Amino acid sequence: MKKQALISLIVSGGIVIAGSAGAYAIHQSYAGGSGSEALLAGTAVGTKSVATNTTNDSGTGSSSETKNEEKNAGNSEANDKETTTPSDSAKSDDKAPQDESKDKGSTTPDETDKDTSTAPTLKQIISSVSQKVVMIETEDGSLGSGFLYNDKGDILTNAHVVAGYKDVTITTADSAKMDGKVIGIGEETDVAVVRVPDLEDVEPLKLKLDAQAEIGDEVLALGSPLGLQNTVTTGIVSGVNRTFDISPYYYEGLYQISAPIAPGNSGGPLVDQKTGEVLGINSAVTDEGGIGFSIPVVNIVEAAKGWSEKPMEEIPMLDYGEGADVPADDYSDDYGDDYDDIPADATDLEYEAEDVLYAFYDAVARQDYESAYQLLGEQWHKKQSYEDFADGYKDTLGVYLDHCMGVENGDGTVSVYISITADERKKDGSAVSETYDLVYQVGSEPGDASDVLKIISGKSQD
Repeated sequence: MKKQALISLIVSGGIVIAGSAGAYAIHQSYAGGSGSEALLAGTAVGTKSVATNTTNDSGTGSSSETKNEEKNAGNSEANDKETTTPSDSAKSDDKAPQDESKDKGSTTPDETDKDTSTAPTLKQIISSVSQKVVMIETEDGSLGSGFLYNDKGDILTNAHVVAGYKDVTITTADSAKMDGKVIGIGEETDVAVVRVPDLEDVEPLKLKLDAQAEIGDEVLALGSPLGLQNTVTTGIVSGVNRTFDISPYYYEGLYQISAPIAPGNSGGPLVDQKTGEVLGINSAVTDEGGIGFSIPVVNIVEAAKGWSEKPMEEIPMLDYGEGADVPADDYSDDYGDDYDDIPADATDLEYEAEDVLYAFYDAVARQDYESAYQLLGEQWHKKQSYEDFADGYKDTLGVYLDHCMGVENGDGTVSVYISITADERKKDGSAVSETYDLVYQVGSEPGDASDVLKIISGKSQD
């Protein structure tokens, strides 16, 4: 009788073990296959969780829940001694291979962090540089930008930002207001220096004086466009050695940049995206807020240093032409001769339609493709998915609007004629700038009571 009972006990134990192994295998199969697919299907395009979940399911590191199953199945004695939470389980599993490599003499995690932390991240560069960029306001309320370039409290900016004024107001990145005095201004070069005593002994930005920038270099443009302080835009140097006249200055050797800039950016620094060093001073933009231009800092630093060492006794009044106002920061290069016939009595609907295109290309320039896609109408959405829309810009390094003009059609829609310049990456990795002339139809969605304007369709101009 005892023998039969012993045999029954052994058989029962085998059945229990086989059932546990089968359940564990099913769990492992779900974690490595269908469960992953179901999770990814509900994940928004472009979110970081996609990459994280893919890594966890690939075998390089399973989910914390799966790791707990492994511990429960293979180490019941340890679980009896101490209850382990899912997060603790993940941490302990992560440490295991690190401890093993440490025994073999490999680099520890702390040593790895030290090796990789020597190169600053983009966010660190932006944060560091922004602290030394200021907004400049003149007595009449005109705004511009500037940046600290030496330890004497001297701000480098454009002459047209402060022209006609000796005293200006400086607003720092933390919104502190300070008094500034113009101590030097160029009569032939668009550069000026403003001294701010409260900024004396503050560490300045580093100027890159050993080499000129080249086409394709990644840059940041910092400043206060339209009074929006601490604004940063990214782009590349899309051209070099640009030359033109804007009275009273003759500009030569300029960098052409794809980083979007607007009134208020003038005087702000153009910065190397990898090092944070100042390459130039953002100085001009084509009509309609398109292509930006920056004066290489190597071309004007000697003049600035001269004024810092020996401030001007008299600040000259610059001649901007008979009947012209001091441009402060409303500076633009008049490239659009073909567009000077824009009617002065444009309708509100035309202006609103133009604003839609400005918003669209501003979003594209910031690589915010979701916002850009939302400005497209329902008809467009039916023809092109978001994924295909975003994928169409995978080789686009920068896009900016050169010209925009709306013409009302009389049926509630507006034909908006635009010209854009796009910096595009070629198959060999080089960059090229292309110009496109397009026409869009902008109007309200049928049945939309809010009368929100959307981009209905678009095509190349014939």
